[in-house]
Amino acid sequence: MSGTVLIVEDNAMNMKLLEQALGVVGYRTVGSPDGEGLVEMAVECGAGLVLMDIQLPRWSGVDLLKLLRGDPRTRHLPVMAVTAYADAASIAEFLGHGFDQVITKPISIRHLLDEVAARCRSPEGEE
Repeated sequence: MSGTVLIVEDNAMNMKLLEQALGVVGYRTVGSPDGEGLVEMAVECGAGLVLMDIQLPRWSGVDLLKLLRGDPRTRHLPVMAVTAYADAASIAEFLGHGFDQVITKPISIRHLLDEVAARCRSPEGEE
């Protein structure tokens, strides 16, 4: 197994696409449709990476990123934004907020897998 990826995505079809693409290459995925309890969820599942939609029903991905960065247990957890905002200014803005990478929709599976492989930490003790 290559690690655990926590996916925060409210669109069921996008969630399924991400879960299947990552699962085929050996990642374990845990999903959340809205980011409720995100910090605890990330800690409990041993997430090595978070894929975060920007537009969510309760909070924005930026707000949830601030929660992750504000907790010492998840402060250094890599977080990648997944968004339809594909223009250069939006991407620069998201990177400025502290996302480690921005994946734009429609999602290129090859690009996604390359970026996840470059950033996903395996939980301690997992090979």
